[in-house]
Amino acid sequence: MNWKTIGVSLLFTTTVLANDEFKSANALFDAGKFAEAAAAFERVTPKTAAVFFNLGNAHFRLEQLGRAVLDFERARQLAPTDPDILANLRFAEERLGVAEVNLPAKSVTRFCESVTGGRTITQWARYEVASVWLTVMLVAGAIGWPRLRTGFVILAMIAGGGLIFTSTILIYRVASPPEVIVLAGKTEARFAPLADATVHFQLGEGTKVWIREDRGQWWFVERADGQQGWIKSEAAERVIRPALPHF
Repeated sequence: MNWKTIGVSLLFTTTVLANDEFKSANALFDAGKFAEAAAAFERVTPKTAAVFFNLGNAHFRLEQLGRAVLDFERARQLAPTDPDILANLRFAEERLGVAEVNLPAKSVTRFCESVTGGRTITQWARYEVASVWLTVMLVAGAIGWPRLRTGFVILAMIAGGGLIFTSTILIYRVASPPEVIVLAGKTEARFAPLADATVHFQLGEGTKVWIREDRGQWWFVERADGQQGWIKSEAAERVIRPALPHF
């Protein structure tokens, strides 16, 4: 599998062409000044998928692979179907040996994750709003045109099913526990939130876990395979979850 850094200064420039800081950061990357490029990408606002993607490339070049995984995951939250983001994320995980660890153990769970994660929260919210309006209009049609009532009712039921489906996914996405990426080289997950508690298992750099309980300095996390334990919060960093849009 090839490492996809081709045209790092060109891949997403159409979306942020007017941002001088973004262009300057790309120039630093092209010049091989990866540390300066990473710092420059950190300063760019707003943080788009393009910015996180190129920041991940910079961190990868600096051999900061855990941070690269974090950046690519953040980019994926904003552009979940982008092939370059998915390829680079997978490659960084493979380099760290956590590609399989980060996948849910059950095939059903993998399928559900692929469906719900295949669109952004904003896209699901738009689908929900569209389903609401379509259902309302079809119900109004059933009331206003009695001769066509049966057809309108059938279509309204289908649209209502779509509304339930999109609402369920949106609730699932919003209510799901925060996702974090382990950045420390070897992180010990313990049976209790104490420094001298027994170690339950080890988490490698780049491992994806979910916070089940937050006690400040300690997080009770769950790995994709269901293993749970307490880790120091300083050992990992949250993946930024996009906010719900305002309509």
